[in-house]
Formats: sequence, C-alpha cells, structure tokens
Amino acid sequence: MKSFNDLLDIHKQLDELFLEHQRSLLRLDIAAAGAALEAYTMELFAHMNDEEDVMIPLYRERAEAPVGGTAEIFLGEHDKMRQYLLLFKEELTKLAEADDLERGVLFLLDSQHIFKRLLVHHDSRERNMLYPLLDQVTTEQERERVFARLLAFQGAPMTA
Repeated sequence: MKSFNDLLDIHKQLDELFLEHQRSLLRLDIAAAGAALEAYTMELFAHMNDEEDVMIPLYRERAEAPVGGTAEIFLGEHDKMRQYLLLFKEELTKLAEADDLERGVLFLLDSQHIFKRLLVHHDSRERNMLYPLLDQVTTEQERERVFARLLAFQGAPMTA
C-alpha cells in the first residue's frame, strides 16, 4: 500500500547530497562543492515543485491543517530554502576569488547551519502533518495516481 511517508526517503537522499557539498567545502575543493550544491539544488527544487504542484494543493483542498501545519507555512519554508540556496551559490562564487579561502568557507558553513535547522523543522512538519494527513484524506487509488504522476515527472529530462 502506497503512503506519502514513502517520500521521506527523498529527504535522506537530499541530506546526503548536501553532506557531499559540505565535505567538499571542508576539503577546500570549491569546484566539487559547487557541483554538489548544484546537484542538491536541482533535486531539492524538483522535490519542492512536486509538493507545490501536486501534494500541497490536495492538502489545502482536503485536509484540516493543524496549528503550525498550514499550506502557507510549507510554501513559506520552500521560499526560504530557495533564498538560502541562491545565497550559497553567490558565496561560492565569491570563494573562487577570496583572499582568505578558509575564512570564506567557515562563513559559508556557519550560514548553512541556519539552513539545516530550517530543513529539520520542515522535515518534521512534513513527517508529522503533511504526509500523514495526505494519507488520511486520499484513497489508495488516488495515492497510486499521485505516485505515478510524480514518477513521470522524475523521469522527464531536466531543463536548466
């Protein structure tokens, strides 16, 4: 039986991609850090788009959102994540020309701490509210259709 909680595996994969970015920063390998951040960004944006295009509208339409679990909160967190990732990309560009590379990397890692706290809170909201409530307000057949649609999106070639 399909469950929206199955999508939480994507969060683990995303965490691994971000960890690879941070490991590259620790090695002062800015090119690898940039490539890993780009891969992470593409995957995270695709996942957020799935939620925004398919799951959150369904949630908004059918679920009675608990305090702290409104669709607007999820969408607001997505916007914050996008803003952070744009900032990180800008900071990586600056690192290529930094006089003190280690200082720049430390600044970037420090700023990423706040981003990671946002991710933990967002994951918790999805784990405890969004996904379980979606399971409650959809039938098995509807979940099958949603998952098929999400898989079709994932199989589509990504464009820049």
